Amino acid sequence: MGDVDDPGAGATDGRSPDRTEPRAFWIGPAATALLILIVVVSAIVGALSALSARDATDTVDRDRRILQVASEMAVNLVTLKQDSADSDLTRVIDGTTGAFREQFVSAADGFGALLTEGGVESTGEVKLAGIVEASDESATVLAAVTSRVKNNEAPDGEVRVYRMKINLENVDGEWLVSNVGFVA
Repeated sequence: MGDVDDPGAGATDGRSPDRTEPRAFWIGPAATALLILIVVVSAIVGALSALSARDATDTVDRDRRILQVASEMAVNLVTLKQDSADSDLTRVIDGTTGAFREQFVSAADGFGALLTEGGVESTGEVKLAGIVEASDESATVLAAVTSRVKNNEAPDGEVRVYRMKINLENVDGEWLVSNVGFVA
């Protein structure tokens, strides 16, 4: 059996007694702090990236809505028919605010008679529209608009071209037109 001086005597796990056991991996306090810092910074960068992406999406949605409202108003302003004068004017009034709105409200009484007297049938279309500037409170849009106008003076109709500068305001979450000017 085994001799006491035998280095392998009594060793049952097959390891030599001269070998040292591997040490457990140990992270010091500085390394732990660095690891925590990296995780925290990564979380902050991720959160900021997500917020930035959401803000960009919100801006795109806002701008899309601004262009939609401005284009609808441009069409409403040049799409007028003697048979639907009241509803045509109501569409314009419903999409406006402030002094610009009041101009249409005060003109409402004679508007239908004017269209009927002139035999007006006009249909408009926005060819191109773009935002000049926009914030969450207000915006300015330029629009190239055409209309086909038939009236007593042009019974076969004629095409008219307009360049409109449309100012909008955000009123309680709804974009409304506050002014329209014609650009030369």
